[in-house]
Amino acid sequence: MNTTILFSVGSFILILAALVLLRAKNARFEVKPSDIVVAVVPVVLFLLVTGKLQKLEVGEGGVKIETAFVQASASTIDKQVTPLVGIPAEPVRLGPKGGVNEIPRLLESETEGLTFRLGHGGYWGPAIAEYFAALSRQPFLKYVIIEDRDGRFFGLANARALAEFFEQGYGAPVLPEQFAAWLNESDTKALVQLPGFIGAADAVSKGTDKYQALLKMETLAVDRLPATNEAGRFAGMVERSRLTASLLIDVAKNLNK
Repeated sequence: MNTTILFSVGSFILILAALVLLRAKNARFEVKPSDIVVAVVPVVLFLLVTGKLQKLEVGEGGVKIETAFVQASASTIDKQVTPLVGIPAEPVRLGPKGGVNEIPRLLESETEGLTFRLGHGGYWGPAIAEYFAALSRQPFLKYVIIEDRDGRFFGLANARALAEFFEQGYGAPVLPEQFAAWLNESDTKALVQLPGFIGAADAVSKGTDKYQALLKMETLAVDRLPATNEAGRFAGMVERSRLTASLLIDVAKNLNK
């Protein structure tokens, strides 16, 4: 049997069992029709997203889950894109003079990402190391956002993994001085090797529909993707959990029409 089908059947049984056990704490063991519906809907959505199930119709001329799903998945991800907290309006300037002046403000705003621009020419390794050392001590720093010279989104990397590399010092996969040089020289071949890198080609636009976004996440084996606006600039992150929850809500709304 196909592993996807096995996974789906197993998921259905686990969800159903969890619902029954939760009720059994205060009552008798009982499987209600509502339990079956709650357990089967996420599995059906998963099968539809992965293309294993093309159509599901309940009843003669009755509810068409396929239609409800298609309508829901065709809606855009715009409302599910979450902007990052505390991102400066302009890329940080990490030069040898006054390079660390912004650290207190970034700590206060609990910034989730540091933005850098290709070809800046003034990035300095020690200043970059100090930024990452200060910000990574707090739980909020998550991403490194890299822009092209014109401000368009180039790519995104895992800031915490990069901070760990910087702390390792000599022998680490990436040193602060190397990172600064790659940015200053627009060495895109080196930058795409950063930990957790997702480039512009794999980002989604705010106008992407939910089905395509989930399909891309499945293909790349990730749970979140960077999103861009109409100008190609970084707009925020979209997460699989939010998309899935939104799909469930939209499908329910469509079935109730």
